[in-house]
Parts: sequence; structure tokens; C-alpha cells
Amino acid sequence: MNIEKIYELRKSFTIIALTGRKGSGCSDIAKQLENGFSDNPDIFRYPETNSVTHNSYRKYRIVYEYSKVNFKKHILISYKDILIIFVLMKDWDSFISFLTCDNLKEEFYKSNLGHLSDFKKEIEKLNSLKEEYNALHEKVVEYINCRRANERLKRLREIYSSDSFKSFCIKLHLMLELVSKVKRNKVLQIIGNNIRKSGRYDDETNVDLNNIFTIADLINTLIKAYSKEDKKKSTEIVIDSLRNPLEIMFFRQRLSAFYCMAINRVEENRKLEIKERYKNDNYEDVEKLITEEYNGAKSKDFYKINVSQCIQNADIHISFKSYEDVDFLNKEIKEKKENVSPYFSWQMQLLKFLSLIDQPGIVTPSPEERCMQLAFTAKYNSGCISRQVGAAITDENYAIKAIGWNNTPEGQVPCSLRNADDLLNNDGDIEAFTSYEKSNIDFQRAFRKNFENDSVKANHKDLKGRNVCFCFKSLINSYSDGKNQVHTRSLHAEESAFLQITKYGGQGIENGKLFTTASPCELCSKKAYQLGIKVIYYIDPYPGISLEHILTAGSKERNPTMRLFHGAIGNAYHWLYEPFMAYKDELGLILENKITDLASLKEQQLSKKTEELLIKEDEIQKLKIENEKLKILLENKTN
Repeated sequence: MNIEKIYELRKSFTIIALTGRKGSGCSDIAKQLENGFSDNPDIFRYPETNSVTHNSYRKYRIVYEYSKVNFKKHILISYKDILIIFVLMKDWDSFISFLTCDNLKEEFYKSNLGHLSDFKKEIEKLNSLKEEYNALHEKVVEYINCRRANERLKRLREIYSSDSFKSFCIKLHLMLELVSKVKRNKVLQIIGNNIRKSGRYDDETNVDLNNIFTIADLINTLIKAYSKEDKKKSTEIVIDSLRNPLEIMFFRQRLSAFYCMAINRVEENRKLEIKERYKNDNYEDVEKLITEEYNGAKSKDFYKINVSQCIQNADIHISFKSYEDVDFLNKEIKEKKENVSPYFSWQMQLLKFLSLIDQPGIVTPSPEERCMQLAFTAKYNSGCISRQVGAAITDENYAIKAIGWNNTPEGQVPCSLRNADDLLNNDGDIEAFTSYEKSNIDFQRAFRKNFENDSVKANHKDLKGRNVCFCFKSLINSYSDGKNQVHTRSLHAEESAFLQITKYGGQGIENGKLFTTASPCELCSKKAYQLGIKVIYYIDPYPGISLEHILTAGSKERNPTMRLFHGAIGNAYHWLYEPFMAYKDELGLILENKITDLASLKEQQLSKKTEELLIKEDEIQKLKIENEKLKILLENKTN
């Protein structure tokens, strides 16, 4: 029986959006998804049967064999090329005016990149593209003015898929990076910010939240255009890459078959990749741009890139490691006799998740995924209004010993449950605030400056019933020197998990494992080191000195191993690992075989014999009746 109909919806439409820091490997993953499996199967390394010594390898062999048949090439949608479509919506002179305008220069200066704000050299080269620009501009205008829905989708697909557009984009990007790649990336960043802010690439003054999804909406329209091109064919698309968390939310809410895949790389290797890729740039400029994109913007700057938040929001994490990296690391595991899962290359990880997207439950979660899922789920208990973090501690065999999340100590009120009005008016739930907050002059001055002003009153309607709370650490850091994390009211997630064991009693965790949805800060790293944690699994590197200053200090035998997590977490964990039906039943339908246990077989045989016996008894009974009738007939004749 062909059961593909069951999986039809799952397999006919898949959207993967990549995210990650520069140098993490998003482009490599996107290219591989575009190329598919069959073009270069050797890149996925077939697991030899005689080398399979761990269940993780057995799982990989299953996904390899599945991918060999089912890995379909993906259509690549490049985010930076989508931005060019917005540029082409306006004429050539508008584009040149944008590259020379004062507002563009000002944006460069805001990022301390003012020395890169002059585009005279680039414009000289760009003039050779004017004819191609105008031809594409006409096509884009025709697309915008088209009113028939299907025809409009067709025009957009034809523009984006055309060789002329692809060739133009390559030339334009190369010319914009004539002086510096940082310069090209910065101007594209500004174009994206402007579109998400105002709806136009050359308008940075008008801020309207209604435009935040303008770019995402065009990508979504292009996805529809490809899906309607041939309804009999499946649609697999990869977006390289999304770096605004609100855009990830946009696709997640609209497309059930959407997966955000974060590509992470060990910091040392990522920096080496950056130095190679930007070898003609000033490295300080590169770091400024990367740091700005990673940290993102707060509150009113919702339209800017925020890579850190995108990584936190991802469904699937891939640790970008080469086969050489993996071979070296797995050799170390063997030598140390560590009880951990082996490392896998990014290609091998990719096959696993593509197989699970296509065939949910084809393999079971890794021990690391199981434990990180618990940490990920725990973080939503956090009452912190800045960032929610979860942590899990296990023994060396992955048995859970404690779960923690960042929150105030038990008995104190989390920031999310307090209301600023109570402190302003010194009534209501005033017990939720500390004596320091109620009486310290400096704090009260800072607090009232931010919450007892016309802005709060003027925007009260826009709150629509939302609780107005505040971050204590942010306020105290606003009037005291430095950003002292000691002033936070919350325990860190890792710290809370460590204390659960102490508070409620339990086994020691020496040689155990720590799972954190971020990565441990200096304070938590010291605690982990002291407690003898052997392996720390993390998702997002902490921007401090915990690795160099604490975790790699002292005796090498005691130094914990830092492992960048790869796996599915959150809703994707359930979406990928929950099978549609029991695998035994699925195989039974396909193979049309039915294996009956001996007891059932005996029961069937007994039932058959019983049925045969009943039939015989019925026949005997009928013969008896016939015999009686014959006797009576014979007696009547004799008489």
C-alpha cells in the first residue's frame, strides 16, 4: 500500500529560514539545500556498517538512506536580493541620490563607520549598470501595477528567477563592496532597516510599525508564486537569511511548515572565517558591524537586525563543524572515555533534520535534545522582563537532577508581576517592592524620571491593559557607573538549578552535565567549575570572559568541555519527533505483512477447531433428528 497520501501535506510544502551570526555558515547550508543530495552525495559521508559503534551512528545511517531517496532540492530566496527588488521599485536617479544623501552618511556615523560613508568610487562603477537597472525597474513597476492576482504572482516569480536579475544582483553586490565588504553590508542593513521602518528603502525618517513586515510580506508573496507555479510539484524553499525576530514570528504564524534553523559556530572558528572572508577590511570595522547586528536594538528600534534574539527564537540548531573538526573531537572523546554523544558534521546534522521534517519520528531525539528541551521549556517560568533563560543539570548518564530558570529568589516578587503605579503612588501592592526601591533617593529619582512623565500618560491608551513593570537593573545602571550584573534581582538559571540540589537535597553532580539555553556567565561558570561539571551544552555564547578566564583555567583534568548544542527544541521538538502513526503499523501497511504472535496463532487455531466442532455437532444433531423421523416412519408402516 502506498501511504504517501498521509504525508502529502507535510512533504508538499516546506520553508526553512536560516539565521545566525556572520561567519557561522548560513550561506554554506543554503547552498547545500539548493544543490540537493544527488549532485554530490559524498559530502554527506556514508556510515560504514563496521564502524557503527554508537546508536547515534545507527540513527544517522537511517536518515542517510532515507535522504538518498527523499532529499529534494530547495529554491533559494536570498534576503539581500529581495532588498534589491525594493531598490528597483524606484528609478535610477533615486538610487544614486540615496547613496549620496546626508541621512545615509549619518547612519554610518552612528555605527562609528563614518569613514566608509562616501560612495563616489562605487557610483563610478555602478554607472555601467544603469541600462540593466532601468530594464529591471520597468519589469518591477509592471509587477507593482498588475492587478490580477495570479498574473502578479507570475510576474514576481519571473523577475526573481530570471538570469538577468540574478546577474544584476551579483554585479551590484560586487560593486557595492568595491572598497569594503563592511561598507556593502552596512548599506544593505540600512536599506533593510528603512523598509521595515517606513516601507521605503530611501526613507529613514518616518517610523510606522505597520511597515515592519514589508520585506517578509514580499518574500511570502514570492513563496506563494513558487507554490502555485506547478501544484503537482512540491515546494521546498530556503531563505538566506532572516535576522529580525519579528520577521521570524511573521512566517511562523502564517506557515505551519516553517522552520527557523540557527547556524552556530564555535567562536574561535567563526572569527577565523570572518578574518578570511573580510581579509581586505579593517577588522575593527568588521567587529563593529557584527556586534551591532548581534546585540540588536531595543524597544523603539524594532525594525533593526537582532541576531541574538533570532538565535534564541530558532526551532532547530546546527553546530557548524567540518568532518576534520568532528574526527578530531570524536578522537578526544574516545581517549577521555567520556559518556557523551559523538560529534557530527553540519552536513550530517542537516540530513537528520530534513529527514525529520519529511518523515516525523524517523529517529528518536538525542540525549542532548531531550535535556535541552527541558531547559528550554523551563525558561518560560522566568519572571524576568529582559531575557528568559532555562537550565538543566544531569549526572554523567543524562539523568535529570535539577531544572532552573532565571527568576527572583523564592518568596520575592518577579519583575513581570509588579506594577510601576503601585510604587509611584506608594499604595496598592507596595509589598512587592524592596525598601531600597521605596526609599533610596537616587533610585526614586531615576524611577520617577522614566515612569512619572508625560510620555507614559500620553501612551496609556496604547498599553491596552498591559501591566507596566520595570527592570531594576536597568534603572540602577542608568545612574551608577558600569553595567554591574550583581544588581540584578534574579538568580541566573544555572545558579537556580545548582541551588535546587542544595535546597532539596540530592546526589552530587561531579562529572555531570549542564544544559543552558544561553551560556554561563562568569559567576555561573565559577559555580559549575567548583561543582565539577564535566560538559556544558550551550546555544548562544555569553559575551564575557567566562571561557578564557574561568572554564579553561586551572587543571586541565577539571576543565569542563564546552559543546555548542545542535538539535530541535521548542515546538519543533514535538513537530519533528512525534510520528503520524506507530512505525510498525506504517511498515505493515507498506509491506502488507502481518506478524502474529504464537499465543494469538494458537488462539486462532483453537477458535477454528471450535468452530469446526460446532459444525460437526450441528450435523450430528440433524442426523439424530432424521434418524428419529425414520424410526417413527418405520413404526407406522409396520403397524
